[in-house]
Amino acid sequence: MNKKWIPTIVLWAIGLVFFLPLYWLFASSLKSDSEITRFPPTFWPHTLEWSNYPKIWEALKFSTTFTNSIIVSVSCTALVVVFSSMAGYAFSKKQFMGKNALFILLIATMTVPPTVLLLPIYFIITKIGLYDSLASLILPFGVTVFGIFFTKQYIDDVPTEMLEAARIDGSGEFRLFFQIVLPLIKPAITTLTIIEFVHNWNSFTMPLVLLQSEDKFTIPLRLALLAQENIAIPWSRILAANVLSLIPVLILFLSVQKQFVKGLMAGAVKG
Repeated sequence: MNKKWIPTIVLWAIGLVFFLPLYWLFASSLKSDSEITRFPPTFWPHTLEWSNYPKIWEALKFSTTFTNSIIVSVSCTALVVVFSSMAGYAFSKKQFMGKNALFILLIATMTVPPTVLLLPIYFIITKIGLYDSLASLILPFGVTVFGIFFTKQYIDDVPTEMLEAARIDGSGEFRLFFQIVLPLIKPAITTLTIIEFVHNWNSFTMPLVLLQSEDKFTIPLRLALLAQENIAIPWSRILAANVLSLIPVLILFLSVQKQFVKGLMAGAVKG
């Protein structure tokens, strides 16, 4: 065997190891409960139970739950991308008093465990009357220190001379930012979008703390509370619900995967 094929074979083997749980999740969602518990397990369903999907969709009121998760994830992601990149631009290309000290202070907050912020955020949200609303999951997380740091690293590479030339031509700061800076850091913006969307889509702790009404529940919270249902739900349908929860993330990743990989590769080169 030609040695040049060895890395390819190794990478394919590693890829299959990571893909196997996803395949098993999908295959099991199409089985009956009796087949799921059978030993030895079957690699592919003997009878495809496609009805698991519409049944769990109706049972969990997934239309409302999906809508809630989409609203929260898209809104948070859009706010983080816009405001974090604006802050990253300011830290990268602007001069103001205490800039370095403030940036170091922001980076230091990344070492604080997120659970430490649960009570402060809960009390603030309650005081301003946003408890048990989707806004409570959006407004406090509309900008992140990671997003600021991540975008700043890319904006540092944008030539200052180009920005100065645009100012001489009469471009204002907002036009300069949206029409010059953002297009130049598109891979970084794409990467940040995927990271933030997946983070907010999978968020469980904050919805658990800040939501009470079932019609406001997001998908991770709804799935996690299945154990408290009065009616037992078959495992096959629970697995089908998990497959449904993966679809938006997969669609997002597949639609922007080239830009995502480009952004990661650029970050690796910078490192």
